[in-house]
Amino acid sequence: MTAPAGDRAANGGASGERPLLTVEHLTMRFGGLVAIDDVSFQAADREITAIIGPNGAGKTTVFNCLTGFYKPTVGRLTLEQEGRARIFLERMEGFRIASVARVARTFQNIRLFPKMTLLENLVVAQHNKLMRASGYTVRGLFGFGYGREEQKAVEQARYWLEQIGLVDRADDDADSLPYGDQRRLEIARAMCTEPVLLCLDEPAAGLNPRESADLNALLTFIRNEHRIGILLIEHDMSVVMQISDRIVVLDYGRKISDGDPEFVRQDPAVIRAYLGEEEEEDLPDIVKQDLSLDGAGGAGAPS
Repeated sequence: MTAPAGDRAANGGASGERPLLTVEHLTMRFGGLVAIDDVSFQAADREITAIIGPNGAGKTTVFNCLTGFYKPTVGRLTLEQEGRARIFLERMEGFRIASVARVARTFQNIRLFPKMTLLENLVVAQHNKLMRASGYTVRGLFGFGYGREEQKAVEQARYWLEQIGLVDRADDDADSLPYGDQRRLEIARAMCTEPVLLCLDEPAAGLNPRESADLNALLTFIRNEHRIGILLIEHDMSVVMQISDRIVVLDYGRKISDGDPEFVRQDPAVIRAYLGEEEEEDLPDIVKQDLSLDGAGGAGAPS
């Protein structure tokens, strides 16, 4: 079920921001398996859009299509940036989605460079800018503006370390951090690429309540201060319901609900997907008979 547009706008789920990402009729088949079945939704600029659903609903497959890991069987994925021409992500090579379309992503499993320092992890994320400054040659060895770009990259890295409260550990190896700090470092690394759309795949997985609260604060800061769109896959409802402007719900590869958090929370289709339906049909007579025999045998039947 989809909330009426007026209801979403009235409740902050769609605050009138222009659509940044438009997904139309997305379908992904693997042989005879349909992982995503005719899914359409929009993610607005400067908002947090969550994609939720039971395990196996197809959430990560949607991300894989958006970020170039899979080519959709059917569908259009349109990114509309202010002042730039439309970009059709399904037509782009995967590596260009990050560098040209400026779509950044994190994964379910942490993918930091464990033996690089925190600072190095954030600087290496800016390699596209640094390579351009070097002219893709040995020019970087002799200056010619490369030094200025390198200094900017270090300053950008230190800025994000400050935002996640880890600037004092800038020279520590990434694998020395606690799990929750590694999660936030991954998000900071993605932000160093200066994305217009940030895709986060289960960033709260494995976090304790305090770490989840820190994550909420970081994502709210990114939305409000850096004014970009965030697309979030998450199972932690304490994160989803507190910070999301809009929620899209998938089940068995189909969209079953789309609206603001309050609308989705009360949607019967969502409740059925998560909790199942009450059994209303009468049991067959033979099953009733077996159950009555079991009940009677429990009291006095010979063992």
